[in-house]
Amino acid sequence: MKNVDDLIESAQALAERGFSRGEIADELNVSRETASWLAERNGAAPAAEPDVEPAGGPHDIHVDWSALGRDSARLSYVGQAMADLLSKQGEAVDLT
Repeated sequence: MKNVDDLIESAQALAERGFSRGEIADELNVSRETASWLAERNGAAPAAEPDVEPAGGPHDIHVDWSALGRDSARLSYVGQAMADLLSKQGEAVDLT
């Protein structure tokens, strides 16, 4: 896990390169509010108003994918779902 200082540096570097708050959020896998907070933590300038997500917008969540690997039935279901999705792609799939 990255420490907060590393995330702040990464967010500031992306902001300096012209990334929007949404792009920073996508790049760092955090919410837009978190990306705004990280990008504005430079120590000298006061924080501006953060970008506000519309009500019901996406928020950071945690998914414990290891629960899939502990159950062979779950792995089978996920494999079937992936195979179904890939079958709809035809020849467009290069690598699975």
